[in-house]
Amino acid sequence: MIFARSRRSSVLVAGCGLVVATIFGGVSAVIFAEHGPDVAGLALGIGAGLGLGLLTWALVQLRSWPPCRLAFFRDRLVIVAGKIEQHALWDRIETASLALPVEWTGSRWPEVRISDRLTITLRRGRPVVLRPADFGLAPSGCRDLILKLRDELEVRSRLPEFDSALDLSERPVYAGELITPRL
Repeated sequence: MIFARSRRSSVLVAGCGLVVATIFGGVSAVIFAEHGPDVAGLALGIGAGLGLGLLTWALVQLRSWPPCRLAFFRDRLVIVAGKIEQHALWDRIETASLALPVEWTGSRWPEVRISDRLTITLRRGRPVVLRPADFGLAPSGCRDLILKLRDELEVRSRLPEFDSALDLSERPVYAGELITPRL
């Protein structure tokens, strides 16, 4: 399962808003020049304003898009943030915590502070630290999902197998149906 969302719909809405604003604005300018500020020119001006509003809304949607990608595969978790790609094998994940990293001893529990960053501790490796909001996810939900996938092999078996980065870049990304639990 790969969290992938297409920007195509927002780009299409932005393009439509630009076209609507341009057409209404041009017709409005012609009617205003020939007949003065009458009702038809005012209505067309309002249409151009609506088109610009639609364009602005779509551009705000594109700007607020999550900049990173998070992918779940049968054997690993893949995090892509810019040009950095990190892999965490499920059998090497020890903990996933929202607490700021400290030495975990009984006397230090009062010092633990919860943050918006998820720290994934790995056996034989450096911890992976990510901010779930960069992926469009809630921190606690992301932590719970990672722990569930780590612990439940049956749930993980329904995920796709990992291919190399080269194979993934040559194939189109398919955002398929929602996986429903079997009863």
